[in-house]
Amino acid sequence: MDEQKYKDICQSCAMPMEKFADYGTNQDESQNYEFCTHCYQKGAFTQPNISMEQMINGCIGIMVQYGMSEEEAKAQIEPVIPTLKRWKK
Repeated sequence: MDEQKYKDICQSCAMPMEKFADYGTNQDESQNYEFCTHCYQKGAFTQPNISMEQMINGCIGIMVQYGMSEEEAKAQIEPVIPTLKRWKK
């Protein structure tokens, strides 16, 4: 297994993917190296109709749960999400 693959961030929510279990799965159950397990399972997005704004707000909520201030979380995640593969237009 290529260690480089474990320095990724999810291309949907920006979650750092640091261990095997963090990665989503393709339809054939193989590892997907672009999206995390929370966003992508069995070859499909777990929330296919979520908007980019909803994703940003959800990520801010999770970051606050992990002890970050809402302002700090917002400052970190708002510029990143629009640049990720899922949200680029």
